[in-house]
Amino acid sequence: MTTPKVTLYWVCRTDKGWKRFPAAWGRNGKIRPRFAQVGKAAQTFFGTGHYETRHLEDGKTVWKNVGEDAAVAQAAMMHTTKTLTARVAAEDAGTTIVETDGRVNLKSKMADFQQHQRARGKKRAVVTYTTAVEEFLPLVKIQYADQLTENHIDRWHTALREKGNSNRTIYNKHVSIMGWLKWCKVDTKKLAERAPDFTEKDVEVYDPAELKRLFDSLTDPYHRIVFEVLLKTGLRMQEAMFLRWPDFDFRHGTLKVTARNEDGFDVKDRAERTLPIPADLIEHLKEWKKEHTGRLVLGTSLNDTPNWKWLPLLKRLARQAGLNCGHCVGCKEQDECERWYLHKFRATYTTFLLRSGIDVRTVMQYTGHSDLATLMRYLKPAEGPDTQTKINSITWGD
Repeated sequence: MTTPKVTLYWVCRTDKGWKRFPAAWGRNGKIRPRFAQVGKAAQTFFGTGHYETRHLEDGKTVWKNVGEDAAVAQAAMMHTTKTLTARVAAEDAGTTIVETDGRVNLKSKMADFQQHQRARGKKRAVVTYTTAVEEFLPLVKIQYADQLTENHIDRWHTALREKGNSNRTIYNKHVSIMGWLKWCKVDTKKLAERAPDFTEKDVEVYDPAELKRLFDSLTDPYHRIVFEVLLKTGLRMQEAMFLRWPDFDFRHGTLKVTARNEDGFDVKDRAERTLPIPADLIEHLKEWKKEHTGRLVLGTSLNDTPNWKWLPLLKRLARQAGLNCGHCVGCKEQDECERWYLHKFRATYTTFLLRSGIDVRTVMQYTGHSDLATLMRYLKPAEGPDTQTKINSITWGD
């Protein structure tokens, strides 16, 4: 028996009414949010709509609404595909997949859990948990929750390490799986008394001198405005990617960071906020706007869509500016320095604010951090450069 094909569609409002088109896929293998494949070549943006999966079941076409979020919809399509594949394999073997009374079928419960998270508006959680579970189940190779033992968890941790996951990544995946299992009414304390340990790395920030060398080397206005925005606003990558001109208030010198369902973009930790931006950045943005009035401030010049290639761009520009450290694995194996990455601009912004004397609570408001403990990690590097001077200035009384 052949496994039914599952197809994802974008049901959208067009000038000619509501239409259903195949969802548009990017070169990175991900769904392009709110883009539809119209014809053989054209990928067109339609802001209003929702995703639906389509497959045949017992000779009938089955449509299922899987929401507006592209990542969630793609995860739902993959889950349906795997469920149908398992069902076909079971039928070919002369068996069926059933959930026995009194036993929790893990695959079945994952579908229920996804629906539960969607109902709560937890779009990011759906993707995070789905990714973790789809990696977990093939490794432990069991069907029911009551089959899980401490040995399964240990074997899973070992497999993750052998695949090259860092201790922090293993910790994050462990927390996701245990959270899901608790929802499935599993006594997780019997499986693992505590999460795997990991050492919190020191916060890394860019040195002002190396930032000056980088910006002095930039000749393309687009490169300069992208990295200047990242440095002087502390935005997360996707927050910067989806910036629109109405988000800025040039008169008052502020930027408002908000979630936008029409773009399939949601602010992490619900951190909608307004923050002040430096006067020089305002002037540079005004100049940029004169010739770049598209929907997105930092979108691609070709079709005004989010640019997902900033990281390789940064590494290439750092290399060209002679800023590679020459010692890390990335430099030795790929000529791409590990010391240059996008989130480091956000860490630098946060640290510079603390060094300037702005109080911690205000910095939290500007950066959108959800708790004080997270921000406290930036205090140590903020004090580092001035520590010796402060120590020398103390009157010890001897």
